[in-house]
Amino acid sequence: MLKKILILISILVGLLLLLFSTTGFEKSIVVSENNIEKKALPIKLNHYTDRYCNMKIVDINYTAEAIISDGKTFFFDDVGCMVSWLKEQKNQDSVVLWVWAKDKQKYIDAKDAWYSTNEITPMEYGFGAYQDKQKDYIDFETMRLKVYRGETLQNDILRKKEIGND
Repeated sequence: MLKKILILISILVGLLLLLFSTTGFEKSIVVSENNIEKKALPIKLNHYTDRYCNMKIVDINYTAEAIISDGKTFFFDDVGCMVSWLKEQKNQDSVVLWVWAKDKQKYIDAKDAWYSTNEITPMEYGFGAYQDKQKDYIDFETMRLKVYRGETLQNDILRKKEIGND
């Protein structure tokens, strides 16, 4: 009986080794070091992972980056993820924040951006960042408070009010 169990375990280990040796795992980037200039870094889609929600970044339109004092840059697939992550950080005022401005197709200072509240974003927070203010757009502090209070499209009641039925 013991011999059969050992044979079965050996076969399973062999199959697992074969599976993992033939699977093309790519290392996904969650943090980049040495960004001393604290500039937004280019993101290659499908090669970066959100620091907060751990999802692959597949759409540039709602991305954000946060750079802490030692030059580490963290990447986010949704502005709401960045704000949620920021809430957990010490020295929040020293963190440099960048968001992708959909209207200018480039990164801008997150605190200078204007935010829509009804977009379908990767993690359903609903905030799209823009450089130019439009009617009903909100500033960074208002957006941040909405995330902290749960006033996002993740809330089913607000989602139905903002964008209707799915």
